[in-house]
Amino acid sequence: MKITIVIPTLNEENDLPKTLESVKGLADEVLVIDSGSTDKTVEIANNYGAKVVYHPFTSFSDTRNFGNQEARGEWVLSIEADVTVSSELSQEIIEAIESNKYSSFKIPRLNIIWGKPIRHTDWGSKDDTHIWLYKKGSGVWQSLVHEEFLTDKPVGRLKNCLIHKNYENISEFIDKINRYSDLANKQKQFYPNWWFLRDFFKRYFYKLGFLDGYHGLFLSYLQSVYYLTLMVKRKQ
Repeated sequence: MKITIVIPTLNEENDLPKTLESVKGLADEVLVIDSGSTDKTVEIANNYGAKVVYHPFTSFSDTRNFGNQEARGEWVLSIEADVTVSSELSQEIIEAIESNKYSSFKIPRLNIIWGKPIRHTDWGSKDDTHIWLYKKGSGVWQSLVHEEFLTDKPVGRLKNCLIHKNYENISEFIDKINRYSDLANKQKQFYPNWWFLRDFFKRYFYKLGFLDGYHGLFLSYLQSVYYLTLMVKRKQ
């Protein structure tokens, strides 16, 4: 078995069908790691022939590392349930694996936020590039929040993007600020009190967020609110 696609889920009935449809010709195995969905997520995954394994959520890294243990493929593509893989990226992944030049590859993501592709604001594909494809056993996921796959081996890079349908509305973003700030506090991930100002100016000016219009302005503002939320929760 060559490629296992690992997808962590929790109540993803709206996005999961498109994700599973997009990897039909790529995956030898689709592994859904579910943290206790109460909607139709598990039913949808089963209907697509995915293997569903329940694993209680403690952190994003723990969920992905558990998926690695369960995967039977030589290679793992670890993605979210709101990500789609284009035919161009699928072909590039196959070619990258067959080349055997690297044991892991960074893949850029194109983020669709509130219905618009975000090209700047530190959310563009140039900045949002991480290791999502790797040989099983070549590294490990770390960090409770904003998990990263760490490896001591050389890393390749693919050109085509994962399409990430990130946020459909403001409420989703605010809910994630609350969840992520709780996990960051648990990890004792603290920043100076002025960090919210630094982050806003970095995103809106240095990372050209103003070119994303009002989306860039509001994203820069909400990300600064995340750091303010961390500061308040730290002092509670």
